[in-house]
Amino acid sequence: MKTKNVSASPVMNTRDLNTRPERDLAEIVGTFLSAGEGVVAHWVEYAKGVLLFVMAPGDDMSGEFYIYDRKKGTFWLLALADDIFGGYAVHQMRTKIREFGLLEFAANPAQLGGQRA
Repeated sequence: MKTKNVSASPVMNTRDLNTRPERDLAEIVGTFLSAGEGVVAHWVEYAKGVLLFVMAPGDDMSGEFYIYDRKKGTFWLLALADDIFGGYAVHQMRTKIREFGLLEFAANPAQLGGQRA
């Protein structure tokens, strides 16, 4: 799915993590991070979704944006149409969030499409 120069791909859901969407949000995100061996550098929480900026430990240019849809229990990887491949640094994060309207996706993950993860 693509909108606002952002492509979104479902990468994992709570079934994959052997947990339920009703569980504690921190526990769900922690399990997701453990599965991908990532660390959260930034987290913005809304009633319907969460924006995560996740990095590989020790790699300052590995940041990727994810949306967690709290209702569907799905994690989406966001790809920004900006010709940057391989990830972002923390100092680029806030600019990218504003430039691509990423908070809107966290506030309403339904914008990411009806695809099933």
